[in-house]
Amino acid sequence: MAVKTTYYPTLHSVQRAAQKLDGIAAVTPLIANERFSKAFESNIFFKREDLQPVRSYKIRGSYNKISSLDDDEKLRG
Repeated sequence: MAVKTTYYPTLHSVQRAAQKLDGIAAVTPLIANERFSKAFESNIFFKREDLQPVRSYKIRGSYNKISSLDDDEKLRG
């Protein structure tokens, strides 16, 4: 059975990723969701990453990973 590990990014790695994404990923809005807010008796907001120009919420992670590859990793695909 495989051991499950959890990765927690450091503040430095988050800041470095933010720098790489500057000008790549658009700033997207937080939209209040009335249905979930009522259901959970709280203020629930959705971060609309689907409004990125590529229509994908994964642009941040994929761009950061691909731009972090060294030359050998890029050659191997």
